[in-house]
Amino acid sequence: MSVEFRSVRAEEIEAYLRSIGVPFGFDPNPEALARFRNSFELERLQAAVDGDQIVATFGALSTAIHVPGGVLPMAGTTVVTVLPTHRRRGILRRMMGDHLNDLHERGEPLAALWASESAIYGRFGYGQACEKAAVKVDKAYARLREPVEINGTMRLLDKNQAQTVLPPIYDAVAPKRPGLLARTAEWWKERTLRDPEYMRRGATALRHVVHDREDRPVGYVLYRTRSHGESPGWEVQVVELIGIDDQAEKALWQFLFGIDLSTSIGCWNQSIDYPLRWWLEHPRQLERKIEDGLWLRVVDVPRSLAGRRYACPGSLTMRFADEQCPWNNGVWRLEVDNDGVGHCEQAKGEPASAKADLELTPQALGMTYLGGHRFTALVRGGLLSGSADALRRADALFNWDVLPTCPDFF
Repeated sequence: MSVEFRSVRAEEIEAYLRSIGVPFGFDPNPEALARFRNSFELERLQAAVDGDQIVATFGALSTAIHVPGGVLPMAGTTVVTVLPTHRRRGILRRMMGDHLNDLHERGEPLAALWASESAIYGRFGYGQACEKAAVKVDKAYARLREPVEINGTMRLLDKNQAQTVLPPIYDAVAPKRPGLLARTAEWWKERTLRDPEYMRRGATALRHVVHDREDRPVGYVLYRTRSHGESPGWEVQVVELIGIDDQAEKALWQFLFGIDLSTSIGCWNQSIDYPLRWWLEHPRQLERKIEDGLWLRVVDVPRSLAGRRYACPGSLTMRFADEQCPWNNGVWRLEVDNDGVGHCEQAKGEPASAKADLELTPQALGMTYLGGHRFTALVRGGLLSGSADALRRADALFNWDVLPTCPDFF
């Protein structure tokens, strides 16, 4: 029987979620179903159907992402599954092709995802744009080298209060850090602060703490605690910690380190340039595991390159060979002025065989676009090619003050 590719109907949502649950290893419950209905746009959910069974799923979230010096529309690629009974039939490749064509028609220049399996998405042009550190410190070593005087207060908020108080803090910080999403009120409600019990994995409900200084909110932390079972005490699990400056963030860490009966404090997703270890009295005692975070796919090369700022003036010509997005193929010239503003257009009047400064794959551009990886490092990994001079110029142009990070898992 042939497989039909089409959008999902409203009456199929429960069957759709059941299909997602097979490869991801969960059984949907009514709470999960309600969250799914509230969190996704029906018209952006696609299915592969064999007879009367949904055998593959594919979705996109409409959002925007902070890039160096700007914000661009982005599709959050998500709920990508194929049932084990229907693997190796080209289903994923077909759905990915439809997805990228749809983004091109919608005018969304970027797509991003969290990869459940890292071997899959590079061949579709997604690159590891952000790395993250999973960190943990035992309570015995949870001390700042220079304890801070907390000038202000810490307040525990309920969810409704958090929905109002926390977004302005995030919005003040997000433009400074590439990779952070431009969260809407709906995103805060249905994703950041939504806290169903089935997603807690044995931990407590999400705690929302805001730090006030001079009668205004300057930082917040979202965290849980999880018991060790028979053993006394619990671990503190930091979900998100954001402050408008280092002083606010140090105060929040000092608050966490002082939670009674805790045995350790950890965070699953910290930017790898985050200075916590240098703030600690014993930096070696901070356990750090570096993992891949957000993967980025450049769907529209000229719009994406013109949509971010650059660290210095200069120029580059880049040749792209893009199987999934053929409109990106060819040689593109990037010119950056003295203000860091980029202008990108296809090189004209040159033969198709003309030599470019860099030969880039979509995966390599996804890795370097936010400033998370150096071109000189990727050339050694065999992911791109170019002269030593061109690589140095590319590193200088794409460099940014801070490394990218994304606290939103989707």
